[in-house]
Amino acid sequence: MGLPIKVYLSPILFANTGNMGLPLILFAFGETGFYIGILYMVSTTVLHYSVGIMILNYDKSPLEIFKLPLIYSAILGLLISVAEIQVPIAIDRAVHLLGEASIPSMIFALGYKLSEVHLNKVGRSFLFGGMRVLVGVMAGLLVVWILKLEGVVAQVIILQSAMPPAVFNFVLAEKYNQDSKTVASIILAGTIISILTTPIILAFLLN
Repeated sequence: MGLPIKVYLSPILFANTGNMGLPLILFAFGETGFYIGILYMVSTTVLHYSVGIMILNYDKSPLEIFKLPLIYSAILGLLISVAEIQVPIAIDRAVHLLGEASIPSMIFALGYKLSEVHLNKVGRSFLFGGMRVLVGVMAGLLVVWILKLEGVVAQVIILQSAMPPAVFNFVLAEKYNQDSKTVASIILAGTIISILTTPIILAFLLN
């Protein structure tokens, strides 16, 4: 293909569960689905910043993932939740306000970043962008079937799994000196494809 397989692998594996997935879930499934979507997003973000970075940079720095604060903050948040530690009200309200602002900020950030992206290697970009959506739907259905999930939980997992490639793939490709232009092109192509696929998948889930 002319480029290392890791350049294509990361956009296929990691979906845009935050900027695009969470607003859709809030719209379709309300707050219950939104909280489930956040748990899904945290899980995939941790994978993105561990497995994803290992894919892109393992040959240069295999211990890179241990330098990132996001991994530790996610673990800390889960420990606070599981241990039912009471967060001081000032901190709780501040975090809540930041959470309220996160949805419009995510949408704005996604639109701004995509406005700077240009398609290149069009056929290949649409191929791998489409694979992200297809592989995601199949993976979501498989997880739901294996774990015998139902209702809103199953719907959120399938919808989140069907999202286009995450913008963070471009950020990481840029940071670790991979072919960021090709990655950005795949992200844009996948997002264009999702304009058609997401309403179909959402209509199927809601029915």
